[in-house]
Amino acid sequence: MRMKKWMAALLVALVLALGCAGLAEADANVEETASAEAVEAVEAVEAAEAVAEEDVESVSGHIAFTEDMAPYEGRWVTFEDGFKLFLPKEWSRIDLDETQQQAGLFYRAENGGSDSAVGDTAMGVAVSFVRAGELKTLDELAADFASAGFGEINKLDINGIPCISFARAAGDYRGVAFYHPTHSNYVLAVYISPTGAEDPAVNDVGSAILCSVSPFSKK
Repeated sequence: MRMKKWMAALLVALVLALGCAGLAEADANVEETASAEAVEAVEAVEAAEAVAEEDVESVSGHIAFTEDMAPYEGRWVTFEDGFKLFLPKEWSRIDLDETQQQAGLFYRAENGGSDSAVGDTAMGVAVSFVRAGELKTLDELAADFASAGFGEINKLDINGIPCISFARAAGDYRGVAFYHPTHSNYVLAVYISPTGAEDPAVNDVGSAILCSVSPFSKK
């Protein structure tokens, strides 16, 4: 059984975004290495498909984010897709190249390797979308992430948006994924790198960003 097309597309987007999202100095090498890394990532996931669906954690929770929960001075970044993120004010949006855009990436921001919240730790966030294929429910989304080898999977309600959280230690990233608010045949994913597993300050910033995913309407 081969990995589903939507998951392969998501992994390519992850490689293109987070291969350098937290490492600004790697930008010059992205185009040369992205294709090879993407192939390796897809092959690794296909090899991990034996992971049982029952490994999906049944833990669920509700998160209600407020700005004072963030350990940084921030600003809201809004997306026409119907959601918004509360990002550190010091972070800058990074231009995406054609390869990244074709892979489904549509937003990326970084701290440039220095900010008041995490010091000189390079950190970044990326947002992408992929077609959901036959997926319809949150349980199906969680099961697919589990079968693809992702860990720390939980079903959550984040500010009224049904999401799953996920992480991948090998790539040092974590994120949340959810169905598009108005076009449910797409899955949106927000991911952070690094995870901050060994750095409380980085962990706190990443958690605040992911927990800030909120509905947004122009009206």
